[in-house]
Amino acid sequence: MSRIKTWTGSREAGAGKPLSLLLIIVWIATCTAAAQHEQHQPSSKASRPPGAEVRLPVPGSRLPVNVGWEPIRCWRQASAGAVSIGETFTVVLTCAVYEGDNAQVVPDESRLGVASIQMAPFEILGGAHPPDVRRGSRRFFQYDYHLRIIGPDAIGSDVNIPPLTISYRIHSQVGAAATLQGRDLSYLLPMMPIKVLSLVPADAADIRDASEASLAAVDSLRFRSNAFRMLALALGTLAVAMVVLALIPLARLRVAAADTERGRVPDRAILTAVGRELDAVQTRTARDGWTDDLVARAAALVRIVAAAAIDHPISQLPLRAAEDAPEGRLRVTHGSLRSIAASVSSAVTADEVMRARTARDRAFSTTRRQQLEGLAAGLATTSAALYRREPARDSSALDEAIRHALAVAREISSERGWMKQWTKR
Repeated sequence: MSRIKTWTGSREAGAGKPLSLLLIIVWIATCTAAAQHEQHQPSSKASRPPGAEVRLPVPGSRLPVNVGWEPIRCWRQASAGAVSIGETFTVVLTCAVYEGDNAQVVPDESRLGVASIQMAPFEILGGAHPPDVRRGSRRFFQYDYHLRIIGPDAIGSDVNIPPLTISYRIHSQVGAAATLQGRDLSYLLPMMPIKVLSLVPADAADIRDASEASLAAVDSLRFRSNAFRMLALALGTLAVAMVVLALIPLARLRVAAADTERGRVPDRAILTAVGRELDAVQTRTARDGWTDDLVARAAALVRIVAAAAIDHPISQLPLRAAEDAPEGRLRVTHGSLRSIAASVSSAVTADEVMRARTARDRAFSTTRRQQLEGLAAGLATTSAALYRREPARDSSALDEAIRHALAVAREISSERGWMKQWTKR
């Protein structure tokens, strides 16, 4: 009987061990499932970079609360974890900011540019700012910095790139067209250690930046410079051709004007000859009195002076060297080396002179108007003494007409000298 009890008791104890083992296995499986569930759940602490400090906006800014996103997330990455003295390496700053329909994160990027950021003791050689990239509700922006360090105290030690504080604001959408601007917040990036290995090689005389130009780059730059040189020559040739084409019409006009003026006696020479003839008429009339020949000669001379005074063209006919001027015309020669001869005359009347004097489009001076009035009176006097059926020869009036015409001829001749013509230009 005792044996039966002992066997039964041992059988019951043996049956309790599998039950305990089964409970332990179930407990371990439960803990493992819970750990895996927590690992796959989003966690704001796990998604935040080590050392990054995020200050949440003021309450009531209507930001989504339980959506699993952060306003801004930044990280830095270096192209090399260990550098030598004077070696150039790159540090890339990348940030992702939230830009959704309900809110927008606006970081202050003015302090992230190469010209404004400081990373002492590292020296900033340059950098770049690639275009922004948008993916869903995130906008990614990036800044590249080219750094180096020169200092014997940094050899063999870890030199930290200083921490970086990025300021930002959160603009929340309150209504259909209203935006609530949050207060200034800051995002702190921790220091980044860089190992400084050693100096430059022992045989180096000094520290110099390595050149990045290869033979292919040199050949490309040479081809580009030759192309630009050829383009500059082509454009220069085209410009010269355009200038020549623009000057050809002007040259033609000058040649035509020169051809027109060639063989013509200038007005100054004509008026000088007229003045000599008027002197001769005065001398003869003082000695012999006024005759028909002298009156006709005086009338022709006064007409030439009147034409010059009102800028009326004076008729010129070329003459040969030994040829005399026709009746009623005056022979004039001009030039010393290559002299030219022409017979001149004018058919201007007293009425034409008075019309020119009173014309509104003529800007004559007061003195010139008085001279024109005297010339018109002289023309009327000489015409009356020459062409009337009963000529009225008033010697005093004819003498005054000759004297006035002589004075006007000398004044206009001096006005049209080459020096005054050149100064007017």
